Amino acid sequence: MANISISGTIACKEGTEAVQLKKVGNDLSIGTFSVLDKEWVPGKKDDTQKVGQFYRVEVVGKSAEIAADRLNRGDAVTVHGQLVQSEYNGKTYYTVKNSRLTYFYSGSNEQAGSKAAEAVF
Repeated sequence: MANISISGTIACKEGTEAVQLKKVGNDLSIGTFSVLDKEWVPGKKDDTQKVGQFYRVEVVGKSAEIAADRLNRGDAVTVHGQLVQSEYNGKTYYTVKNSRLTYFYSGSNEQAGSKAAEAVF
């Protein structure tokens, strides 16, 4: 299984949290969210068909809690981790596991003085 780095924006359904946080036992947190990468476009013929590729991202431990606090829908993030490809009902899905995140802040964010902050635990 390959390691991958992608840059994209946080994509989630309207009205849902950007990061779904699940507690396992007393200590372990697992966070999941989706990233839309518009640079990788399957079967692109022209700019009108730029739908992009969605990746499901999993972060574990303290990084999951930080991601749940920091990430909102539409935020920019870079993800580095293990790419896992799976098939279900004839569709291909991509999951990035063991993820390390780099957060990018917009000018309206309270932490705009910092262009990027990396959380690695």
